[in-house]
Amino acid sequence: MNSNLDPSQREAVCCSPGPCEIIAGPGSGKTLVLTERILYLLDHFKLKPSQILVLTFSRAAAAEMKERFLKRAGENNRSVYFGTFHSAFFHILRESTRKDYAILGQSQKDRLISHLIGNYYPDENDRPQIEEIEKILRMAPADIGDVKAASIKRDYRSFLQENGYLDFDDMIIKCRRFLLSDPVSLRLWRSRFRAILVDEFQDINREQYEILKLLSDGQGLFVVGDDDQSIYGFRGSSPSIMQQFMNDFPGASRVFLRNNYRCSGSVCKAAGLMIRQNKNRIPKDIRAARPMLDKTVLRGFKEDSDEYRYLYNAMKSMSDEQLDHTAVIVRTNTHVSRISSYLSSHGVSCRGKSSPPREILSSIIRDLEAYRDLAAGLKSGKIPRSALYRVMNRPERYLLRSAACKDNMSPGELLNDNRKNGNILQSLRELLRDLDTLGSLQPEGFVRYLTGPMGYGSWAAKRLGERETVKSALSEVLKASRSAEDLNTLLDSLRRFPDRMNGAAPRGLRIMTMHACKGLEFDRVYLPALNEGIMPGRRCREQEDFEEERRLLYVAMTRARDHLELLYVTGTADNPRPPSRFLSVYGIRNFVS
Repeated sequence: MNSNLDPSQREAVCCSPGPCEIIAGPGSGKTLVLTERILYLLDHFKLKPSQILVLTFSRAAAAEMKERFLKRAGENNRSVYFGTFHSAFFHILRESTRKDYAILGQSQKDRLISHLIGNYYPDENDRPQIEEIEKILRMAPADIGDVKAASIKRDYRSFLQENGYLDFDDMIIKCRRFLLSDPVSLRLWRSRFRAILVDEFQDINREQYEILKLLSDGQGLFVVGDDDQSIYGFRGSSPSIMQQFMNDFPGASRVFLRNNYRCSGSVCKAAGLMIRQNKNRIPKDIRAARPMLDKTVLRGFKEDSDEYRYLYNAMKSMSDEQLDHTAVIVRTNTHVSRISSYLSSHGVSCRGKSSPPREILSSIIRDLEAYRDLAAGLKSGKIPRSALYRVMNRPERYLLRSAACKDNMSPGELLNDNRKNGNILQSLRELLRDLDTLGSLQPEGFVRYLTGPMGYGSWAAKRLGERETVKSALSEVLKASRSAEDLNTLLDSLRRFPDRMNGAAPRGLRIMTMHACKGLEFDRVYLPALNEGIMPGRRCREQEDFEEERRLLYVAMTRARDHLELLYVTGTADNPRPPSRFLSVYGIRNFVS
């Protein structure tokens, strides 16, 4: 066992094999604890790697955990399954039912919701946030008071039905219903996974939790999270799930990771003072493992322009290295745009929350492999369905998975099966023509044709991450193609230089929303626009809404390692702007009750 574990971390790692809940505050080393717990299950309880399931909420987090675990445990333990809730439950559903489902991904869902919001809310200043509409999508029609929001839900459901999509919520519900209806399959999956470990447990929703209870049958469930960081109520998560864990599993263990190794003493103290105002929480005493350093700064400004000017003056005095470790975190995307525009126009190097270059390059490589396999399949007369599924809408062709009803179809069969749908038939014909062209080209021509005339480059710049980062990745791919003898040589060479892509990442100040900052940390954090109507938002009505907004602010505050500034606008005598009620705990009391 790692000798660097503190007493509370060691206690968590050495829990009994029964259900255990780890309350892990910000910067408390939860990933270290999860890694050591898996090793403990392997070494002490003699579980096989394939009997361990590790779940979290994003592919990036799952990949990072797996990488850290394998560095510690070695490649012979690779069969420990790391994945997202969605991927694991989708795998269970598909493997058990032998059915193919077309899933509407989160990015597709966000784009669809944004489109519908624009349809029904022409005034940008009146538009709800995407997360507000996501929350409404989960509500019964009778509970939706806003006619426009009800119309968005109606159109959203119609789109899914007409296009044969399931969204993630639908898929989770289907998976749970299947397990409840098929005891034989449920026993099979229970025997397959003897231990289930869950990261970011506070983000779980009721349906996901019910599946976990079914799969674990009250045994081997090890969950790690912090109810104070539960900020996805619009997706159905609630701190009450963590709070009821001990009642749902009598005899379960609960361990608190009390040391915050990230935040300075001053940041930890300020954040703790604020979050303790929430009533719906598990009481906890988080201690800073670092000294006080700077005091947390609270500062008011008469106008937005004064606040922006202050941010500019703070940033212009920083070195490039300091800017790389600094973040401005705000409540809404509107404020991200406004502040980014102001600071960029004044010469401050800014960047958004982009996908890691390694992840972008990996995605591009998989797409290239799929197009290579499709071009080869066209020549042999057998279209590989998995490759087609991968890139059928990269770029968008508005094709559904149902267009390919079986694997290794001939081009003629593919076209004939879709002859009754003119739009799909036309898209397939164009794709097959492009594949025929790709199959005749050398690596450089292959990449140029795919990224240019076929539109993949434009699609990738919009969909895979920050535009400049994607362009840099595509440039590296093109550069590598010039010296490749064939496509296999090109793909091999691309896999060998993912670390070089880290140098292509844009540098500078990070500007992002509070939801987007989850899981990140910075030396310096500035939180502007902490005013009523923004934080908390103007659509907050119930105590539950206000407490989630306070948790969101707590998450943003605890991204800071050393220096934290809380900024707000006071307005003028003619146009007063009440500061956020959450700041009253620091003596800032000019807010509306």
